[in-house]
Amino acid sequence: MSFHQLHFSKNLNGYVDVNIYLPVGTEYEDMVEPGEKFQTLWLLHGAFGNFMEWPQYSAIEKLAMLNKFAVISVDGDNSGYNDMPNGDNYYTYIVEELPAFLRKHYPLSEKREDNFIAGLSMGGGGAAKIGFNNPDKYCAIGIFSVGPFDTIGRYESMDEEGKRRSATYFSKPEDNARGGRNDLWGKFLALRDSGYPMPLIYDASGEQDFAYKDIQEFMKFVKENGREDDVIFETWPGVHAWDFWDVAIHRFVDLIPLKDRGIWRKWYNERHPEAR
Repeated sequence: MSFHQLHFSKNLNGYVDVNIYLPVGTEYEDMVEPGEKFQTLWLLHGAFGNFMEWPQYSAIEKLAMLNKFAVISVDGDNSGYNDMPNGDNYYTYIVEELPAFLRKHYPLSEKREDNFIAGLSMGGGGAAKIGFNNPDKYCAIGIFSVGPFDTIGRYESMDEEGKRRSATYFSKPEDNARGGRNDLWGKFLALRDSGYPMPLIYDASGEQDFAYKDIQEFMKFVKENGREDDVIFETWPGVHAWDFWDVAIHRFVDLIPLKDRGIWRKWYNERHPEAR
C-alpha cells in the first residue's frame, strides 16, 4: 500500500512531500501481526530528482512487498542533504524530524537493526553522510554512483570564492571542517569506535559512469587504511542511469538483514504446494 504524504516541516519552513510504502493489504495480510512495526528502508534521490523517482523508476515497492518491509522515499531538493546556510535543514529533517513524524502515524520500527538507508548519486552521498554520522540509527547503508568522495579534501582545495559560495548556498562551514558532518572519510574511519556494530556498507558504481573515479578513490582509501572487510564494493558495466540503480537496489536488498525475507513466496507455497 503506497501513500503520498504532504506534511509541514519546521526544518524546511514549509510543506514537503514524502512517499510511503507499507507492506499491508497484500495477499499475506493474515501474516501481519496486530501492532507490528515494519523494518524500514529510507531512500534518497539524486540531484534534480524528487521523492517519486525511486517508486516510479525502480522495482523497490515490489521488493518491499515480497519481503515485508516499509520504504520511505524522501524529497531532498538539491540540498546535498545538508543543513543549509539559508535555514533549510534537510539533514536534520531526514535524520530527526521526518522519522519522528512518520513513526507517530505509521507502524515503522525505531530499532537500529530495522532501519536501512540508501541513495543514488547525490542521494548516495547523503546516505553515506547520514549513515556514517548516525551509527545508532541505521544498520545498513547503500551508496550508488557517487563514491563517497573526500568531501573535506575537495572543500579545502577550493579557492576562497568557492568556499564562500559553498558556505552561502550549500552547507555550513562547521560541517566542512575535519571531523565535521561532511567529513565522510573521517566519519567512516570512526564507525568502528562508535560503540555500535559496524553497519553493512554496500558501495556500487557503473564502470562507464562519470562518477566511477569516485568509487575507485574510496576503494583505494579503504584499502590503504586496512578496512577492506568494512565495505562491500561492486562494479559492473553501466552508466549514471536507472538501468544501473534498479539492479543496485536489488543487490542491496539481497544483503540487508530482513526478518521476513521471502514471505510472499512462503505464503504462496503454503497455498499452492504444486508450484514448489
